[in-house]
Amino acid sequence: MLGTRTVGIVGTGLIGTSIGLAIRQRRVAARVVGVDVDETAVEAARTRGALDKGGTSFDALREADLVVIAVPPDAVVGAALKAAEALRPGSILTDVASTKAGIVSDLEQRLPRLVRYVGGHPMAGSERSGPQAADAGLLVGRPFIVTPTAVSDAEAVEMVSALAKGMGMNPVVLSAQQHDELVAQVSHVPYLLAIAAVNAAAEEALQLRGPGFGGLARLAASPVELWTQICAGNAAAIRRAIGSLRTELDRLDRALDAGADLKGMLERAHRRVEEGE
Repeated sequence: MLGTRTVGIVGTGLIGTSIGLAIRQRRVAARVVGVDVDETAVEAARTRGALDKGGTSFDALREADLVVIAVPPDAVVGAALKAAEALRPGSILTDVASTKAGIVSDLEQRLPRLVRYVGGHPMAGSERSGPQAADAGLLVGRPFIVTPTAVSDAEAVEMVSALAKGMGMNPVVLSAQQHDELVAQVSHVPYLLAIAAVNAAAEEALQLRGPGFGGLARLAASPVELWTQICAGNAAAIRRAIGSLRTELDRLDRALDAGADLKGMLERAHRRVEEGE
């Protein structure tokens, strides 16, 4: 069990509720309290077993030692500042946003110094949304990226990492800038690639889709508003990643006229995947 007695979760959607489920099922902390502007979402999370109690008031966080902000990227800063008003001095605050540099910089400037903030991001999710889709299993074995800065409290970094481990995740420490560059390549651009593939396919082709295209289609079916915020928040890194992808697509285009080159590219990708497993 964590040194924290109570974990607070702001935002009882897919990830917030999944985190609550993982904490309670694995007994990572003694209690989990939840806050959401949608009372029905809080009740759904509580009914699922993710919360000991919850409500729409940030006052519920007064007993929390560590709070996870699990709201869409554009709402993270506002929710964190409201949460900070209720927290005791020395409490730890983290978030789960898929973009980090802007959020980390903003919160480090605006949060009270008595609140210890460390950015975080669980590399987990689903094309579904809401507390009904939550599943603690989504988190198991997945990376949890922790993004401390030069002014981050060392104990807070350790506690956020311990929370990740307790939920069955693998903490990885990166700077916020490193996070945004790397996650653009393995999360944000793959989503946009799925969007491009679905939009490029003829209507007749969509009726013939196999499991490979089905995976792309499920990714493309992810919540539009959330992904609009993610892509806008990490646009520069995404553009760089698209540039690298475009280079590879151009190489594949040229390789279609040269069988040996094509096979080499396919084999390289196959090998990289196998080595990474």
